[in-house]
Amino acid sequence: MSHSIFVEQLTPDGEVLHRSKVTHLPITIGRAYDNDIILDDPHTAAHHAHIELNQLDELIISDLGSYNGITFANTRANTRESFFVVGGDDVYRLGHTRLRIRTADYKVAAEVTDSTNHRWEGVLPAFTGLALLLVTGLLSTWLADLSQGTLSKYLLELVSVFGFAIGWSGIWALFGKLFTGHARFGRHLFIASAGLAFLELWEHLSSLVAYAFSWESLQTFSVHPIIFICALVLYFHFLTAGNKRPNRLKMYLAAIAILGSAINMTKEYQASNHLSDQLYMSRLYPPSVRISRDHTLEEFMADMESLKANVDEARKDNADNASNPKESAKPEDSEKVAPEKNTGDEPENTTAEPASPDKKTDP
Repeated sequence: MSHSIFVEQLTPDGEVLHRSKVTHLPITIGRAYDNDIILDDPHTAAHHAHIELNQLDELIISDLGSYNGITFANTRANTRESFFVVGGDDVYRLGHTRLRIRTADYKVAAEVTDSTNHRWEGVLPAFTGLALLLVTGLLSTWLADLSQGTLSKYLLELVSVFGFAIGWSGIWALFGKLFTGHARFGRHLFIASAGLAFLELWEHLSSLVAYAFSWESLQTFSVHPIIFICALVLYFHFLTAGNKRPNRLKMYLAAIAILGSAINMTKEYQASNHLSDQLYMSRLYPPSVRISRDHTLEEFMADMESLKANVDEARKDNADNASNPKESAKPEDSEKVAPEKNTGDEPENTTAEPASPDKKTDP
């Protein structure tokens, strides 16, 4: 009887490594060359399993007495009589090999909508990223330039930014070429350029908003948003490089970002006894930028008095701790001093002390 059965070898992630079509039953599987499906796995037997129809006309896979057996749903079959009814979505492990068995009448899933923008490939995203880098580099250099800068200074800044972005994108393009066969250098360059531009925009915008609304946390905890922005850039790089599990990737990158923030706060607390990476707002802008309410002189002096009281209290506590020793010496221990013995180096004083004229001596 003719059958069309497909035996698929899968990766641990469920990707198909190899698909074999067999039109007869039974189908033998193992390392020997007389099998219908030959496995290159030293953890499988020469004749490990076979696929056939049972009396109920069901497709089954049976173990041929191999040592490692067949594993399915945490159930190990090590006896010759053990078998499993084949399901189109079930995965069976023979040694280190994962197999999936499907027939020609298996109903595949519906077509997935192609959301890839195929026009956004190659030169277009690459030049867009370079233009974004150019604008960002010139703007950041101009904002940071307190004096009249020279042309060489601006060119040096642009060359360093361009070199970093192109090198970083080249690494990701090589990674994608090795694992998926598609480099997508243009997309990686655009992602890197957008990440650098967003980091630069956040640095200036966060300090401006923090000054305008007196939100010091935006500037004193400035490292943590940068960590999460970098995690977001890595997420898009991995997707472009061909990652097939975006939800798992999100969890991994979020965990790494949270861990990085925790390590940074721990380091800052050990260094300065504060969780913030800055103790005050280091960037000041013109007063016309401020939107928050102005404080009166009386409120400022009241805050100064409260601060002075706290500092005086802390200073007094430190002085008290310094003046009081932890353990007082026992007086009886200090009085018990052993008499010094005459070693012979110094002559003994044999001269009698003259008696006081106020004292009466016995005859």
